Amino acid sequence: MIKFLKTFFSRSFIIFCIIGAINTLVHLSIFNLVLRLPTVIANTIAFIIASIFSYWANTTFTYKIKMNHSSFIASMFTFILKLLVSNALTLGFEWLLIRNELTDLIKLIPIPVTLIILPLQFLVFNQIFKTSKVESPSETSTE
Repeated sequence: MIKFLKTFFSRSFIIFCIIGAINTLVHLSIFNLVLRLPTVIANTIAFIIASIFSYWANTTFTYKIKMNHSSFIASMFTFILKLLVSNALTLGFEWLLIRNELTDLIKLIPIPVTLIILPLQFLVFNQIFKTSKVESPSETSTE
């Protein structure tokens, strides 16, 4: 249990959260640029662009490994699952906001969605990128 808690109080998690905040701004910006489209389509477009940024930033700064085919495929699979959860949450938040006549807040939906998904994604990425480090022993880390 202590090891699990230390995971969320590590340097890697702090960097991951900073990247997550930047990624949320990327997502939010693109989401609002294409919001004339249906909400789920706008979220999907923003999500794909933000996911590619997230992969690059996390391999470069959080895990300090070179991008490679296996970590890219595993990350994209994770992003697809994350997209399904994200779209479900987006629809849920949209429904709640419309039902409560708070439609002006729809543009902020990516923020609570990110807060829900971010810790789960960090745990999955730890497995993906730590496996990539083991597979590529020539790539060293300064952690």
